[in-house]
Parts: sequence; C-alpha cells; structure tokens
Amino acid sequence: MKSKTILSTAVLLLSCYWVKAQSSSTWEIPMIEVNYQNPKGEEAKLKVDPGFRYAELESEEKNYRLFYHRNRPFIKDIRIVDQMSDLQVARGRGGFFFGNARIEFQDGSEIKLKRKKSANGYEITGTYGPVFLVKNHAFTPTKTYEESDFLAQAMFLFRRIQETQNPPTAVIYQNNAITSNR
Repeated sequence: MKSKTILSTAVLLLSCYWVKAQSSSTWEIPMIEVNYQNPKGEEAKLKVDPGFRYAELESEEKNYRLFYHRNRPFIKDIRIVDQMSDLQVARGRGGFFFGNARIEFQDGSEIKLKRKKSANGYEITGTYGPVFLVKNHAFTPTKTYEESDFLAQAMFLFRRIQETQNPPTAVIYQNNAITSNR
C-alpha cells in the first residue's frame, strides 16, 4: 500500500512537471511586413495583423502597437502604445471635417493635421510639411523629421493598408452581438 502511494505520488509529480515544460513554448502570428526607414535613416518594420486590427512598429529598440480604438478608422480613435511599458504614447483628437484633426503625444506635443484631396490621391500635412502622401493611388515616401511625425506616418500607412487590402477569409473576425429578448 505504501509503495503504491509513493509510486502514484511520483507519477503525479512527474506528469505535472511534464505539463509545465510543454506549456512554456512560444508561438507567433504570421504578420504582413512593410520595411521602411525612420527619421535617422535606420530600417524600421511595420508588421500588420492579417485581420488588419493592429500593427506593430519596430524601430531601433522601441516597439509600438498602432490601432484604432474599437476598430473605428477615425482620427479621434487613433491609439499608439509603447509595447515595453504598455503606456499610451499618443492618441488622436478631432477630425478632418471640422479642421481640428491632431495627434496628441504623452510629452505634450501635438501634430496638427490637414488633408488635401486630389483626383487620384490625397496629402496629409503635419507641422513640418507632408506626413503622408498618396499619388496615383500609391503611397509616396515623405521625409519625417521627428519621432512623432514618424509615428503619425506609420499610423496613416497602416490605415492605407487597411483601405486597400482584404483580409484572407480564414482570418476575418466576426463581431457577434449579444441580444436579449427583454
């Protein structure tokens, strides 16, 4: 009886150890990658979720997550979060319609944005000139001078990818609303 108890306890402990060892593996979602340069001329990667819900910007040693609050593509719903500290770095305010569109950063700086439409594209102008430029339905590279301009440009690039691409049918997210009969 005593040997059965010791044996069953040993088997239980070994199985718990084995389960813990199996659960420590990491996995990663395949992302759409866009390579371009930050203001210092160093390579930066914008990784976009296959369902176009968020993007991750890797530049130097910094990682940012770019997304729209509640997945609504309006200026006021822009959110930029630092992945290391989980703090919100920037958020959007206002809108283009009333002319008060801006992105406010945690350090108190802000970029006031204006949009000028043309027949085959548009231009979004910030504090130091064009931040994002679409000519002939294609993204045209523009020079950024500060990290805030670079983050704003990455957000608009993410939005342009959302507008022009369709997610694969295997990754389309369903929004199932819960209704009640009260």
